[in-house]
Amino acid sequence: MRKIFLPLFLLFGVALQVAAQQPKDIMKAPIPVAMFQATYAFHFPGLDNKALFGVSHNVGGGFTFKTETNWLLTADANFIFGSKFNVDRLEIFGEGLTTDAGEIIGAAGSFAMLEVNQRGFHVQAKAGYLFPFGPNPNSGFFVQGGLGYLRTRIRTDFSRTLLNDINQVMGDYEYGYDRMRGGPALHLEGGYLLLNDTRLINASIALEVTYARTRDLRDYDFRVFTNHDTGMQEPVGYTDPNKRYNDLYYGIRVTWNIPTYQRRPEEFYYY
Repeated sequence: MRKIFLPLFLLFGVALQVAAQQPKDIMKAPIPVAMFQATYAFHFPGLDNKALFGVSHNVGGGFTFKTETNWLLTADANFIFGSKFNVDRLEIFGEGLTTDAGEIIGAAGSFAMLEVNQRGFHVQAKAGYLFPFGPNPNSGFFVQGGLGYLRTRIRTDFSRTLLNDINQVMGDYEYGYDRMRGGPALHLEGGYLLLNDTRLINASIALEVTYARTRDLRDYDFRVFTNHDTGMQEPVGYTDPNKRYNDLYYGIRVTWNIPTYQRRPEEFYYY
């Protein structure tokens, strides 16, 4: 990852200097623009991760440099979170930890208040091109492709109540149930970018899809299920280091851009 981002960050440092030295009129001609970004996305799952996770959210930030010839270079990092699952708690924690209804009994012998959520992150570098269309030559439709790394897991959140801790999933025990997996990710997106001479009206909206080729990052799975052939409960056990998952995320992204270009001084005529 460092090999991907280090050259880009060096390039962006040069880009900031170049953009700052170009006080051209953004409304009249293509100009180099360096932009900091704040972004939000709503994603649907597909392929293998659809068997576990439901819809998720994605927030983050990044940096984009648009060249004078309308090429786009981007580096960003995003936090993945969600609370929707396509399986019940019995499937998440196994028969050895929950009741038949999927409830977990705490140390005090009563049902514990517990939530499960999706957590993860996605970092990437992207490149693309802007096709001018709209109020100025620096706005238009764009396409971008990227390469990065994506990781997700199940996070167990619970309320610590007096004498009713959930020791079964506390501390390191949680790692046996979180099904953390990660791997390289390919990204494609297409949308519309609006840039203006005011820094308040600079945004983009895009449709995007991310495909990740992931593997298990935990060596052992603590879940226990009944073997229907023997009638005995057996642990899932060691994960397969050679197994790969095809995870897909697709949805819509909205981005607010904070450009760093200098505005061209207004011209005045004296008679």
